[in-house]
Amino acid sequence: MAPRDPDAGIRRTITAGLLLAITLLLTLTRIGMIPVPTPAGNATIAHIPAILGGILEGPLVGLIVGLGFGFGSFMGATLPLFKDPLVAVVPRLLIGLVSAWVYIALRKANRRTLTIMIGVLLVLLLAFSYQVGMITLWLGIVVAVVTVGVCVGLLIWLGKEEPGIIALAIAAAAGSLTNTVLVLAMATIRGYFGAEMAWTVGLTHGIPEAIVSAVIVVAVVSAVRQIGSRQRGSRI
Repeated sequence: MAPRDPDAGIRRTITAGLLLAITLLLTLTRIGMIPVPTPAGNATIAHIPAILGGILEGPLVGLIVGLGFGFGSFMGATLPLFKDPLVAVVPRLLIGLVSAWVYIALRKANRRTLTIMIGVLLVLLLAFSYQVGMITLWLGIVVAVVTVGVCVGLLIWLGKEEPGIIALAIAAAAGSLTNTVLVLAMATIRGYFGAEMAWTVGLTHGIPEAIVSAVIVVAVVSAVRQIGSRQRGSRI
């Protein structure tokens, strides 16, 4: 059995506290809520610390930071649906959990496995774009074109970069989409708006937020690991 790192618990506690503080700052001051002219009123980057917590320190830290995001969203709510804890809090508990689980599943995957995952993603998103096209034809075509472009870009990136980078991007996107899908689903179930509006908000917010989350998470995690590697090297 490998020896336990005595500093791991301290590091995990500090990381959780820091990310939780950032999350509350982003939500309670509204810095992380970006006003946009859509039915939802705001796009968010406040879910990103929960994704980082899950990827960097595991599901428990992701869960704690996600709870902080939900609490901050509830306390700082300006829209009726986010004054409902079932919409504002409960879905946010799964952001860091899903990010952590997806990353754990993919971090040691080889290029072939990640290529298959990108293929599955392509099929699911094309099916999604078909459903959108049944409601609004031009929007479905746009989603399909963007989907193909993103998946081709991921395949090209996979051929040039370490597979772990793709795993990070997929985990971050999964965490972001978990936030979007579960919040919209709960808001629809609770009767705050209909399914058609949920689709509209999901398209205008979910895909851009997932892309932004993937870019930021890859950059931050890569930087944190480089700093960690330098610190370990300086001790030798």
